[in-house]
Amino acid sequence: MQLDFSRSRPRRWRRLLPLALAALLLALPRLAALVPAAVVLADRAIGAHYTARLDTLQRENFALHRRLAESADALAENRALRQLVNSGRTVSGAVPARVTTRRADGFTLACPGAATGQSVLDAGGRYAGSVTAVEGDCCTVTFAATAGLCGAYAGLVTPGQWVLTGLPADCALAAGDIVTTPGGDWLGTLTGTPATGTDGLTACTTLTDTANLWDTVYFVKK
Repeated sequence: MQLDFSRSRPRRWRRLLPLALAALLLALPRLAALVPAAVVLADRAIGAHYTARLDTLQRENFALHRRLAESADALAENRALRQLVNSGRTVSGAVPARVTTRRADGFTLACPGAATGQSVLDAGGRYAGSVTAVEGDCCTVTFAATAGLCGAYAGLVTPGQWVLTGLPADCALAAGDIVTTPGGDWLGTLTGTPATGTDGLTACTTLTDTANLWDTVYFVKK
């Protein structure tokens, strides 16, 4: 007796396929409702990660900017010190001080330990003003008129104006003569021969090689 294998058994999955499709169609609305919630949850998780990372980067950026600002002050002070050393003028007992605020008639320095009356020099060792007030670790520098000595003669010089006035009309001074304060601080040199004023009794002239009043670092002379 022979067996007939020409007809195969009906496969079980073919009978289950309609049921699976029906179940999927029934579940589609629920799946569609779950998708937005899943997207929101994923967005929150990803957003929280990036927000935390952004906060970290912002803190690091702030710290780097603060370190850069501190380094900029130190670099400015180093440049000023090098310029002062190479200026060729003898300056001793001078302490560097950074400008904190500026005014039309002077500026304020961060200069702990300063005292009124002390001379303030620029990075080239030239007289820029004097300390007129001290408050805490800051001192006020004013562009006030000071005596200018040139040879055997004396006049007045105001930082920022840089004109030597009040010289005798018959003074024997010439361009290039050095002008200093009574304390020996450099004020500049005569631009030309002093010209006699309208009163016929006094003479004046401008100065050159004078202090830079726009530096960021100055030196308070002790």
